[in-house]
Amino acid sequence: MHFENIADGVRLCAQGTDKFKTCRINISMAMPLDSGTSARAILPFILHRRCAKYPDYITLNRVLDELYGASVSAGVLKRGESQILSFNLTAIDDRFALDGDTVALECVQLLTDMIFDPLTEGESFPADIIEQEKRLLIEAIENEMNDKRRYALMRCEEIMFKDEAYSINRLGSVDEVKTLTPEEVYSAWKEVLCKATIQVTMVGSMDIAPVAEMLKNRFSSIKRDVAEINTVFVNEVNQPEYVCEEMPIKQGKLVMGFRTAMADEYDNSVPMRIAVDIFGGGTYSKLFSVVREKMSLCYYCSAAFFSSKGIVMVQSGIEDANEEKARNEILNQLSLVAKGDFSDEDFSSSIKSITDSIISNNDTPESICAWYSSQIFRESLKTPEAYVEEINEVEKSQVVEVAKTITLDTVFMLKSNGEVIDDED
Repeated sequence: MHFENIADGVRLCAQGTDKFKTCRINISMAMPLDSGTSARAILPFILHRRCAKYPDYITLNRVLDELYGASVSAGVLKRGESQILSFNLTAIDDRFALDGDTVALECVQLLTDMIFDPLTEGESFPADIIEQEKRLLIEAIENEMNDKRRYALMRCEEIMFKDEAYSINRLGSVDEVKTLTPEEVYSAWKEVLCKATIQVTMVGSMDIAPVAEMLKNRFSSIKRDVAEINTVFVNEVNQPEYVCEEMPIKQGKLVMGFRTAMADEYDNSVPMRIAVDIFGGGTYSKLFSVVREKMSLCYYCSAAFFSSKGIVMVQSGIEDANEEKARNEILNQLSLVAKGDFSDEDFSSSIKSITDSIISNNDTPESICAWYSSQIFRESLKTPEAYVEEINEVEKSQVVEVAKTITLDTVFMLKSNGEVIDDED
């Protein structure tokens, strides 16, 4: 693994390998979740479709074709209380290029052209492009709201984290997007270039030296003042909050949010991952084998651990009449894990499932790139193999101890209002 600081708050991470026929490049740019989230959320989608050098679909696709059919994509992620703008490019590996073409270097050049030199009009982005991208972003936000399972999770997060930045949607809000001006988006772009924590991650057989040199030249003209990103970890819970809403749906959605005693995302995160997996991970888990299969209290029921915030979220689809039974049994199964009431087979099954999942990150350039780009805030990168070693060293007693710290904070129930609809839950 090549690891190099390019500029203040900017680093290059490259995994050299000749296992694959393609290479993968990711540029991740992290900013705090705050009032500027909506303006920043629109940026990746504007920037990856055009730039000053390639101002329209035809010219951009022509250069992608020349790069042996390379493909580019963009997205927005939330990790802890940070918003991460992501740019991805997949292309043929340099080993298979003709006449010694340096495809990876040219692809990084293209991505940096998009990010550093977008299509602008003075101190603004073109108004027609902004309006087009605003419509698409609003549609993406509304699609999430129309997905009832996703909506229920988002509402639980809004309630649970109402006094924390984590409650902010990574894409912003419809109302904020509607009022965005080309000038505001341009200002957000300038701010990201100066203040974002940035990681360039590459996977392939490319020569890293010219890539590093090119990136250093790109950033040399920017005065960097990296924004501080701090995620709040709350581990004190008073009385759990309960909120119920009604909608025209056929299947109720129960979401339960839990806090842990984690002080940061690395504090007991390894045994906590195992505890949550035994609680609500695979088919061996308490929520699946008991709540879903044995007791038939729900259509689906699973728990997810978010180490970047130190929280556990349980999602289930239920009949409205089973809400209290399901809620009580979910809590009961958690208490059993905290008492160590799970078999050695359950423990070993969880370890194997988790380690298999981790090792599978080595299977494709995309998954390797995602593995390392997700570590944008780590001072040193951890390989999948190193993480597997940590998982295998965890003892059952450690899992029991961390399970005791998982405490219910918020319950959100989305139930039917009695209207008959054609709903695909």
